[in-house]
Amino acid sequence: MRVTADLVQSHRVQDVELAVGATGMDLLEHLGLAPDAHILVRGDLPIPVDEPLADGERLIVLSAVSGGA
Repeated sequence: MRVTADLVQSHRVQDVELAVGATGMDLLEHLGLAPDAHILVRGDLPIPVDEPLADGERLIVLSAVSGGA
């Protein structure tokens, strides 16, 4: 199946080919991104990384930033 990842921080969009039944974790691994430092958004709602993905869908990938003084 094919999903589209909109990587906001890097200003790029990438089509990714994944196995049927792939999850958000599979997508992040394919993109080489740490699951504890990224949030997947479907529509207007964040989804858990163990959420199954659907063929043809578009997900927003946000980097979770923390810190400060």
